[in-house]
Amino acid sequence: MLYPEKAKAFRFSPFRKAASLIALAVLMTGTAPAAQALRAKSRPATVIEAPSGTSLLGSYLAGHVARATRDSDSAAQYYRRALTLDPANEDILDEAFQLELASGNYAEAKVHALRLIKRQPDNSIAHIFLGADAFKQKNFLTADEHFKTAQRTASQDEPTIKLARAWTGVALGRADKAIASLQSAGKSAWATHFETVQRAFVADAGKSKTQAEEAYKAVYDKKAPNLRIAEAYARHIAFWGNPQEALALLQEAGAQETPMGKVVYAELKAGKTPKLMVADVEEGLAESFLGIGQVLAANNGVDAAQIYFRFALMLNPDSDIAKLELAELYGNIEHYTKAIFLIDKIQEQSPFWVNAQMRKALYLNSMKKDAEASALLAALLQKHPDNQQLLQSAALIESGRKSYETAIGYYGRAIALLGTPEKKDWQLFYSRGVAHERSKQWAKAEPDFKKALELDPEQGATLNYLGYSWLDQNMNIPEAFDMIKKAVKLRPNDGYIIDSLGWAYYLQKDYDQAVKHLDKAVELRPEDPTLNDHLGDVYWRLGRKLEAKFQWTQALTLNPEPEDAAKIKRKIEAGLADDSGPRAELNKVPQAEQPAAAAPEPGPAPAPAPAPVPAPAPAPTALPETKTP
Repeated sequence: MLYPEKAKAFRFSPFRKAASLIALAVLMTGTAPAAQALRAKSRPATVIEAPSGTSLLGSYLAGHVARATRDSDSAAQYYRRALTLDPANEDILDEAFQLELASGNYAEAKVHALRLIKRQPDNSIAHIFLGADAFKQKNFLTADEHFKTAQRTASQDEPTIKLARAWTGVALGRADKAIASLQSAGKSAWATHFETVQRAFVADAGKSKTQAEEAYKAVYDKKAPNLRIAEAYARHIAFWGNPQEALALLQEAGAQETPMGKVVYAELKAGKTPKLMVADVEEGLAESFLGIGQVLAANNGVDAAQIYFRFALMLNPDSDIAKLELAELYGNIEHYTKAIFLIDKIQEQSPFWVNAQMRKALYLNSMKKDAEASALLAALLQKHPDNQQLLQSAALIESGRKSYETAIGYYGRAIALLGTPEKKDWQLFYSRGVAHERSKQWAKAEPDFKKALELDPEQGATLNYLGYSWLDQNMNIPEAFDMIKKAVKLRPNDGYIIDSLGWAYYLQKDYDQAVKHLDKAVELRPEDPTLNDHLGDVYWRLGRKLEAKFQWTQALTLNPEPEDAAKIKRKIEAGLADDSGPRAELNKVPQAEQPAAAAPEPGPAPAPAPAPVPAPAPAPTALPETKTP
């Protein structure tokens, strides 16, 4: 979490930061793509052991290191120990409080917060926590006093406290005043939008139909349909007696395809009246914390977002959306065990259960438990055989295991469900093409790549993969070069695609051009063994033999595939054999002489593939949206 010298600043900074970051993400309409859930923003935490004994310094240092890796659970344990040894230390107390809160240890956090406000009466985060705790206990006057105290040291327009006080106003029977407090003029467009959404929720909870209708209409009409807002608006319309209009709105926005939208749609079709999106004040305040947490998480404000999600879960422990959001946050920093722990709290009857299990499978895969992940997805597909995202996730994992035939089957099933493919479906054909190519079925791979390009001609990954594959088979040489060059223009900072262009020049024995591109590729992706290996090869051809051996040795330290490691070792020992002229020339290969053999082993990719082709199959499409407006 935070260093002692920054503790005081943090008391206010998460909330000020939230106000600035909402501008960037207030219109979020869905959870991140499944692959994004796996994308590391920091390295996974290691378990930090405090030095033997129970020294203050040892406990503090162990907590400091654990906190630096964002392992709040371990850090909380060590700070707890440090606080026992030095109970008068305000910095340790402040950090221990925040760590207990970030870990969801609300009882311990409350003990620390009560001690903290006696020593630091202006500690905003402690007062907001105690206000939320009192709010949960329905002690609304006490809650408002804590929020009011926190407000003294924060901007009057700071969203957390302003929204908290609005919700206490509703709880105390002052709905009109609460609604009015969220109608201040002169704000930026994003702030106005966010506040209007919250005003709609406040008015719904306060049973102010006209005010809620006005707010919902304002945000729905001004923006492209936001699925979460559309769902909330449809619930509002149905609640006040117009189910047919609610059905039409869901269909217009496409919101009936989201997990909760499906539930609302089914209830309306069955003649039932769905409950409001925010049915009571506890849900309302939780929704406010959740929304700001999403903004912070989207902008890598991991520490503050963690606390906001914990606030949301404290007030509404049944919120599966909050569990998924916090799980995603943990997944993004590679705390997969913590993410799965939260996912396992989502019950099978939840509308979000399938999506949560899919995410769990992806996290298991990232933990190298690919067999377990594969089995989980296979079981899910037994119950939901036509779920596109499950099929794509299963295909992704099977490709990672090099079970290409199985992956091809999943991709085929997903493609069969498409009907008429659209531009966005290019990735399915591309991904199946990769699986076909890597299983040495070029006759099936090539049509898939061509179909992907037909659907979207501007995808650098497809241009690169097809272009390189043609070059490596001595086919369509001019067109292949043009494709790879176009891919580089589209993705000028993609080390793998730049490597493809450099390797293409290498295959033509244009070593001067090759070395320029391969040097840049390694600069962009110094951690990739294949790119370093390629650079060594071109150095050797240019007579820079010491540099070549250095580059090959570097490649060996980067954990290449075993068969590649053996080749690199032979090159270090004996160098490269003489090369007899260009492998192909740009303008001298007639189409009739093109071989039809399968492409050789593919090339470098961001995922484990060891050879010189482009990035691997794209990740599955986005999970159905679960975010609040």
